[in-house]
Amino acid sequence: MGLFWPDDEPAGQDKASPSALNAGAEQSASGGAGSGNTGSGTTGSGTTGSGTTGSGDAGSGTAGSSTTEAGDQPGGGPGGAAGAGSSAGGALPADGGTIAGALAALDTLPPAPGAKAPSYEREAFLPGGWADLDGDGCYTRNEILARDLADVTYVVDTADTADTVGAADAVNDKDCKVATGLLTDPYTGSTVEFDRAESTQTVQIDHIISLAQAWRAGAWQWTKDQRKAFANDPAELLAVSGAANQAKSDSGPADWLPSINQCGYGAAYANLAARYQLGIAATDREALRTLLKSC
Repeated sequence: MGLFWPDDEPAGQDKASPSALNAGAEQSASGGAGSGNTGSGTTGSGTTGSGTTGSGDAGSGTAGSSTTEAGDQPGGGPGGAAGAGSSAGGALPADGGTIAGALAALDTLPPAPGAKAPSYEREAFLPGGWADLDGDGCYTRNEILARDLADVTYVVDTADTADTVGAADAVNDKDCKVATGLLTDPYTGSTVEFDRAESTQTVQIDHIISLAQAWRAGAWQWTKDQRKAFANDPAELLAVSGAANQAKSDSGPADWLPSINQCGYGAAYANLAARYQLGIAATDREALRTLLKSC
């Protein structure tokens, strides 16, 4: 899970991110990723060419979808925010890359670092909480909810003060804070109702490559801005059911896969790892290779 936030939005932040993990839309015969290609016509038409390079397999902010905006962010990978209208309904991010690209990307990934990483701390990626890297006044979490949920309504906030998470990222989030919506969980296919007034934990934001895994895979050596960009990269984020997010925890693909959309998930994972040149354990590399070859 990208790390589960005990308070899914610690200080009221949110940001829109890629809605449907349709990585591998071209090869949907297996039903892994192709099953989730609902949404605003984003089915893989613009995923990065061959996707064989490690720098941009996940799509440089424009991956086959009118929902992502160009705009590279610090950290080695594009992090343009996806528009709030992208496909909702049980799919994976449109800029997850192709299966062919993911298979090629596996060969570019460095091995898991031999050096022992310092102790992981979530604050190293999200100091103060979610950020607003595209400067549109909305935090990443709300943008992802708006992208991935259907029938979205927003909090009516007449206050002049901003919902802030930290002094460095004080943002007026009053016009884009999601109040309610309906999620088709891309990991299980279950339908989950989100109602902020009742609980923010029924729907959580998952990092496809968990922050803890990224930390151990080399992100501990990144700059603060690079880690912040990675943690808020829409291509890395999915709205999922709280139960699925908890079940995943910080597991890699050798230990956990979603019950649906496995091909799309595997492609997104491999392409993101290549995009950020994160090391990968041999067991995870082989698990992904076996999965993607079956797609």
